[in-house]
Amino acid sequence: MRAGLFGGTFNPIHNGHLMVAQKVLARFALECLYVIPCRTPPHKQPVYLAPAADRLRMIQLALPDDPRLHLSEIEIQRNGASYTIDTVHAFAAQITPGADLFLIMGMDAFFDIHTWKHSRSLLEAVRPLVVTRRGDTDEKGVGPIEQMDRYIQSRLSTDYRLSAEENVWQTPAGQAIYLLETQPLSVSSTMVRDRIRAGKGLTGLVPPLVDAYIEQKELYR
Repeated sequence: MRAGLFGGTFNPIHNGHLMVAQKVLARFALECLYVIPCRTPPHKQPVYLAPAADRLRMIQLALPDDPRLHLSEIEIQRNGASYTIDTVHAFAAQITPGADLFLIMGMDAFFDIHTWKHSRSLLEAVRPLVVTRRGDTDEKGVGPIEQMDRYIQSRLSTDYRLSAEENVWQTPAGQAIYLLETQPLSVSSTMVRDRIRAGKGLTGLVPPLVDAYIEQKELYR
């Protein structure tokens, strides 16, 4: 079994998240993908984090009718900060035992993974699947593959070797890190919150049911 773990604050979930989920399911032939909102992010705290119950409800409203997509409350139900290694251990032991686990994240988050709790053990337990915008370059004009390779070699391990035709870095021990370059929608949770505060509409940015829920609950005002 191949299972994806897609974590984040989802504050709120938006069409970009949903597009990434569908792209990952298709590209990596995952049999299931779990959307996992965190209770308390350990690395950075948004200016305003909507209540957990509201973020959960918006995800429920947003997820399409696809049996491969699941909402997991594992981190919401856990007290304290949401550490990815704890979630991965729970999935490996109880929820998807024996599955190949793929950890879905953006490039910015991946470039901090060496600072995460038990990062070495995490990289042994999951296969990071890093999603970035196709053709994105840094301030020096360096593309995603080069940025990833530089980070992996300097911060993680020189054991990783790049297979450029497949956009994957692998070690002799079997660890792997994948890069998925796609053309994501130009939307972020920060953009959505900013537009709400500015009194602007959310058409095309979030599913209509999520838009209606935000309006009903007067979130992010």
